[in-house]
Amino acid sequence: MQLGQQIAVDFDVPARMRDGTILRANVYRPVGEGKWPVLLTRLPYGKDFPMATSILDPTQVARRGYVVIIQDTRGRMRSGGEWMPFINEALDGVDTIEWASRLHYSNGNVGVYGASYYGFTQWSAAVHQPAALKAMVPLVTWNDPLNGVMLRGGAIELGSMASWNLMMGLDVLM
Repeated sequence: MQLGQQIAVDFDVPARMRDGTILRANVYRPVGEGKWPVLLTRLPYGKDFPMATSILDPTQVARRGYVVIIQDTRGRMRSGGEWMPFINEALDGVDTIEWASRLHYSNGNVGVYGASYYGFTQWSAAVHQPAALKAMVPLVTWNDPLNGVMLRGGAIELGSMASWNLMMGLDVLM
């Protein structure tokens, strides 16, 4: 592998979940016959939104010999299914990690990364210990959204949830 090697970007790549729902991802990968480790992030804000690449530049990482997958979570943007925050992230994460490990250009090793909700998608999948999951980099996140994010002491946490829920509806309003 050479630094600065050619890369390919595949848009809206389908991944079938165990219930048949199709989630879509953008895949950044080196060009060639090799097999590379995968870095995966899953987000509800849109894989095509500039914020999706704010933690790492997938084109630069792919040039250094990694496959980078950025996936819309269930029911968001280009992915199928119904959007229910936090509910489907565990099994969808496990299914996506397994799918990513079986791609013909994957070496079978998957790492996950991301901040905030992206981090929660990591924790929830990791609980199931998928065999291909080798590394996690959750940033500024939580492992239990019911404790201090969605609820605090049994009451709805308006400080975080009101603005987040409004932001999540922007794609509908635009």
